Amino acid sequence: MHLDGRLTALARAQGALSSDPRARLDLHSLISDELLSYHAKEGEQVSLSGPRILLQPGAAATLGLAFHELATNAIKFGALTRDEGRISVSWKHADEPEPHLVITWREQHGPSVTPPKRKGFGMALFERMLPYELKAHAKLSFEPEGLRCTIEVPLSDRVIVDEGTA
Repeated sequence: MHLDGRLTALARAQGALSSDPRARLDLHSLISDELLSYHAKEGEQVSLSGPRILLQPGAAATLGLAFHELATNAIKFGALTRDEGRISVSWKHADEPEPHLVITWREQHGPSVTPPKRKGFGMALFERMLPYELKAHAKLSFEPEGLRCTIEVPLSDRVIVDEGTA
């Protein structure tokens, strides 16, 4: 089941880009599509906000897997286990010390969360794959009100702030 979900997440990201090899995927669409696959709709249980960010296919696939892992855990253990549970995902462009993107996933009104007893694929993704693929780093905080994940990704030709639309 876990492998199928991960492959589906990769297929969603690749499918959105397959018509044009130079295409970029919008971060908002990537996150929204992943959460919709769990029937979590923006405006109901989900809030998304931030400037328009365009992702190169490889970056979209890597971040798509990260959001898949977060969504899977939210539906199994976190905010999406309850009707009143909420997920807020926001992102912003920061310049210091170098230009980068800061993405914050925050869960609220779910059960108390605790760090996992063992490290599986999801933790390996955050600890190794994000740094390797995107030079990104992630911090997972298991807070009383819910999981908070902050991902910082350097801006590059793979992750672009679309200045035309803020």
